[in-house]
Amino acid sequence: MKQNTFSLLFYCLITFILPIIFGYSAHAQQSADSSLIYYNSITELKDIKLTSHAFDYFKRKAENALNDNEIKKAAYYYELIALGEFKIGFYYESETTAIKALRLLDKIENEKHVLTPKERLYNHLGMVYRHVEDFENSNTYYKKALNLNTDLSNKIAIITNVGNNYADQENYKAAVATLLEFYNQALTINNDQIKSVFLDNLGYYKSKINDSSALTNLNESLKLNRNNKDLTRLFSNYRHLSLYYIDRNQKNKALRYLKKMDSMSNLLQSPKFELETLKTALKLEDNPIFKSYLTLSDSIKSDNLAQENKFAAIQYNVEQKEKLLQKQTHTLEVSELEKEKEKNLKLLYLSLGALITVISLASISIIKIRHKKDKVQEVYLTETRISKKVHDEVANDVYQVMTVLQNQNDVNENILDDLEAIYLKTRDISKENSTINISNNYAQLLEDLFTSYKTNSVNVFTRGLNNIDWNKLDKIKKITLYRVLQELMVNMKKHSKASNVALTFNQLNNHIQINYADNGQGSSLKKGSGLSNMENRIQTIRGTIIFDTELNKGFKAKIKV
Repeated sequence: MKQNTFSLLFYCLITFILPIIFGYSAHAQQSADSSLIYYNSITELKDIKLTSHAFDYFKRKAENALNDNEIKKAAYYYELIALGEFKIGFYYESETTAIKALRLLDKIENEKHVLTPKERLYNHLGMVYRHVEDFENSNTYYKKALNLNTDLSNKIAIITNVGNNYADQENYKAAVATLLEFYNQALTINNDQIKSVFLDNLGYYKSKINDSSALTNLNESLKLNRNNKDLTRLFSNYRHLSLYYIDRNQKNKALRYLKKMDSMSNLLQSPKFELETLKTALKLEDNPIFKSYLTLSDSIKSDNLAQENKFAAIQYNVEQKEKLLQKQTHTLEVSELEKEKEKNLKLLYLSLGALITVISLASISIIKIRHKKDKVQEVYLTETRISKKVHDEVANDVYQVMTVLQNQNDVNENILDDLEAIYLKTRDISKENSTINISNNYAQLLEDLFTSYKTNSVNVFTRGLNNIDWNKLDKIKKITLYRVLQELMVNMKKHSKASNVALTFNQLNNHIQINYADNGQGSSLKKGSGLSNMENRIQTIRGTIIFDTELNKGFKAKIKV
């Protein structure tokens, strides 16, 4: 479980980039207004479509700055784009954009003018690699940021990030030791945000090694954030305090902070906080089935991250080493013959390097395709196994408890209603993750799926379903497509309040295109766990899914496999 990620250095970015964005465009009010709107769409991240437009807008601004030879200004724009890409979870794109900004800063001869933006970018790359669980690279860039650091507050923020790396690897002793080394310095800074995150994480890590002062640090952080009414960091405080008491089997206290988490999540209105609240609630319930599911889910996520192999930072490091080598070589007096030999040798190395890179990329692509198929099958088997356990153990146990309680005269009716609701939810979970029999007529299987969601108030229409040659689709793709369509129908049933649903199937050469549309209430397009799950499933079979929805204008999805 990842702890607080603190990116105060990007608040420094705000200080530097605002004059650049608006100061240079003061002659055009319309341009300034657009810049502010797009800037806020990245820093606040409320409208994903607007954020996407913001990326294009600032890329154009960067290109214009480069055309005017304003290199530092262009680097700031790319730094802002990298921040936005990181915040929406495009970690590898964010890595590439940050490296592009660093390369521009390297072109500026007066190094004193670029120390601060380089420090921010190194810290940013450290956070990127932490999120893809490349902790070695992450620590390398945090150290680079520390080497350029001149501000104590920024230094404490980076040290907190280093501690997070150790905690992510469950090396809590190293995490505590790292933070304690700077504890006295952290207490002297004036920035309550940095100080509260430092104390919150230190207290939580101490709790993992049963340090008696853990609760003191957690409460110190809580007090700071209450005074400042910092909702995001208060959520983290309540989460860590709930986990602290869960680990000590003090369920009443754990539940009290879990309720505070839930209240804070409702105020923040973000699926990310809702998911963390749900995970903490499952830990409090101590249900072995859900624990196994969460563990396996995290394991699969880590495996997928491990399979990703990106080269932007590696290429940048090679460039830096070559740059240093060129400086050193330039100071030596060598003959023309030696220079020619060196040139030929470099060409040989570059050719060999290019050949090795091509072979490596080809090998990695083959391995990734095989691995993705294995993972899809593994996820499917896990879902069906959990479905059976939920049905055979959880649902049956709940049903037996209901039967016993119904035969007692003094049982509160609300308890029976709650138990029945839990029983129905477990039955739905079991049904949604049950075994899929694709050996029979696949078109009929899909027709049965859609029919199961028809009610007196909901009509489901299909067109072209039987015109598709489903035999061309392999087993893995059939299972994955079924799950995605099932999740679309579940999403419709739970959220859209639709009365009409239409699904159109078309054969386009070697591809199948499916258009889904309903007349439900729609929403702003915020990708929670449901939409993200559909995207992830489709991507594993090299397909695409595009969502289109607006408030009160229904929900649409276009799938291509």
